[in-house]
Amino acid sequence: MRRYLYLRLSQKDPFDLLYFTPALTVIASLDDGSRSVAPELLYTGVTNLELRFRVFFLSGNRLTDFGEKQNDRRLELRVRYYF
Repeated sequence: MRRYLYLRLSQKDPFDLLYFTPALTVIASLDDGSRSVAPELLYTGVTNLELRFRVFFLSGNRLTDFGEKQNDRRLELRVRYYF
């Protein structure tokens, strides 16, 4: 697999929600049609603290790049503190 499409969309402070950034990341294999979709929520309202929540959805037929992974969904919460 060598050909991929990468798309990332994000909107900082939508609807005047300060320090809040939703995003959507899509990675698709152009060779076999499998894909990874990851919606994300980022909050940076506390000084030196970043909270990021992401959900990954993998889809594709068996024996495709993203379809052969062991899991088809994953939740991720990252807390980053700068000092």
